[in-house]
Amino acid sequence: MRLVPRSLGGRLALLLVLAVVGAQAVAFAMFAHESSRVGRAAARTQVVDRIATLVRLLDAVQPDTVPSVVAAYGSPRHRFTIDAESLVPEGAMGPDEARLARRIDRRMKDDASQSRIALVERDVGEDSSQGRLSDRTQALRVSVRLDDGRWLNAEAPLASRTPPWMRIALIQVLASVVAVLLVVAIARRGIVGPVADLARAAERAGRGATFEPLPERGPIELRTMTAAFNLMQERSGAFVADRTRMLAAISHDLRTPIASLWLRAEMVEDAELRAAMVRTISDMGRMVDATLAFARDDALAQNGGPLDLAEMVRALVEDHVVLGRDVTVLSPADLPFHGRPVALRRALDNLVGNAVRYSDRARITLERGGDGIRVLIDDDGPGIPPDRIEEMFAPFARLEGSRNADTGGTGLGLAIARSAIRAHGGDVTLVNRADGGLRAEVTLPA
Repeated sequence: MRLVPRSLGGRLALLLVLAVVGAQAVAFAMFAHESSRVGRAAARTQVVDRIATLVRLLDAVQPDTVPSVVAAYGSPRHRFTIDAESLVPEGAMGPDEARLARRIDRRMKDDASQSRIALVERDVGEDSSQGRLSDRTQALRVSVRLDDGRWLNAEAPLASRTPPWMRIALIQVLASVVAVLLVVAIARRGIVGPVADLARAAERAGRGATFEPLPERGPIELRTMTAAFNLMQERSGAFVADRTRMLAAISHDLRTPIASLWLRAEMVEDAELRAAMVRTISDMGRMVDATLAFARDDALAQNGGPLDLAEMVRALVEDHVVLGRDVTVLSPADLPFHGRPVALRRALDNLVGNAVRYSDRARITLERGGDGIRVLIDDDGPGIPPDRIEEMFAPFARLEGSRNADTGGTGLGLAIARSAIRAHGGDVTLVNRADGGLRAEVTLPA
């Protein structure tokens, strides 16, 4: 399971939620610490004030009413008793406790040292080490000597119950997370959405698809980037269109003198010389046609659409079988695909033609996978030296050095095939088979 989302919106939401929760956690920790410290100080002050008030009250009432007054003055959190012994041992007070004891003494009698205070671990059996009152969170025990020699003992917990603001804090965290997600939803519409549209458009442009200019929306930086992308696409389309028109004119101009040379060659009386000249002119024509076809790149000019790749390959095989070639195909009944049929058929035809040219037979296999489509074209030819396989995809690259069509053509077939297949988001590779021959493997995105 991926903990980090792959999309920009998901990562933005995750980072903002983590930032908000982290900041809230630090703020709540600081607030809890400060609240606890203030709460302990308030609890100590409350105990001291209640003790001083109770002592003054006991001095003003009749002796027989003292037990009832002490019982009425108590509460679930504050317990008061009158005993013969002090609840706090003598000498148990630290500096902070002694300061609080003097505070009680000042509120009763001038400089009368008759109060004792100690901080204890109420729920722990063993004694706790001495420390500052502000660092303790357990119980405060107070003993005050009365005029009759008895001791007024009091005990009150300093640890407060779970404060109500903890529940409020959790609600605040949830509200902050919801607010962040709402902000991310707005950002996704105004920022992430245009970025995703731009990414999809760039992918389509890389495959040669044509589309309308993207709307410029979002922040100024994103608008500038979208405008630059639209301008790049416009200039690229204009460049391709100008190049296509130029090459069409060149094609027309070249074919005319080649045809003229052909006619003049037919008038040569020497049969052997005439045959050689016609063969050379024919090779020139094929080279010009192949060069113009590669440079024009018809795959970029044709709009894509739905097609049945299996049906296309079967039709291609039938065309080769009609010409007496040994070509077979193994494929599913249908194989839906979205692409440019003319460009794909031309690329596959070049690969099948190479297989037939070098081994007199070709076996085609179509496979559907989870992540794409594979087209395997196997032959029984001599193969290609491993160090020259990549070189064969370069324009005009041939194993045989001449340009004779009978010994391998012009060397543009593989270059045209790779250009068309990559324009569909796929690729083509060549590999020597272990049992002899060569395999051309075409991969296309599903």
